Parts: sequence; C-alpha cells; structure tokens
Amino acid sequence: MGLLMTVRSAGSSGCPHTVVELSGEADLNDSAALRDLLAAQSADPSGTLVLDLSSLRFMDSAALHVILVAGRSFASRGGTFALAAPQEAVRRILSLSGADQLVPVYQSVAEAVAR
Repeated sequence: MGLLMTVRSAGSSGCPHTVVELSGEADLNDSAALRDLLAAQSADPSGTLVLDLSSLRFMDSAALHVILVAGRSFASRGGTFALAAPQEAVRRILSLSGADQLVPVYQSVAEAVAR
C-alpha cells in the first residue's frame, strides 16, 4: 500500500502545533518523501510537531531513522517533537530499538499536544 502522509496545523491555548498523520507502511521506498515532509514541517520549530502513528501498520529501520533525525533536529532548535498513538507493531519497533526512550510517545494526539 505504501505511505500516505497528511498534515494538519492548529493552535490550542496559544500553543501552535502541527500533526503529521502517517498511514499505511513506512519503509525505505518512502524515506526520502518522509524526510522532505518532516524537514518542511520543522522549518519553524516554535511549536509542537506530533507524528500521529495511529494508522501506521509498519515501519522499517529506514523510516525510523528519518523520524529520529527529524525529531532531534526539531528539538535541538527549541521545538517539541512527539509521537502519538502507535499501533502495536510500530510500538514494538519503537521499544525494541530504544526509540521510545529518545522521543516521547503518547497514547493519543490530544495527549501529545497537551504536553
């Protein structure tokens, strides 16, 4: 099926945030497009960038690498980067790789935005 990426921007209680919803499967074939999208979304690190993983069924190490690099870059420039609502297969990859210790992972987008 591939990867579908949707971007939503909003402000809540004076805290601007962007949610990037990832749907389908993220793998090596999608890494460049994912990297480009996250780079564009992190151009202004003044708010919160949340990756909504609730519809992502699979993620390989290439996609994970892109996400971790984007998160580190965004956070190093003062933004807040978080992952939200991963399905069990993706949660397992985050846990086994230790990525869940590097990037905050929340149960829902609402919880990630509220932090």
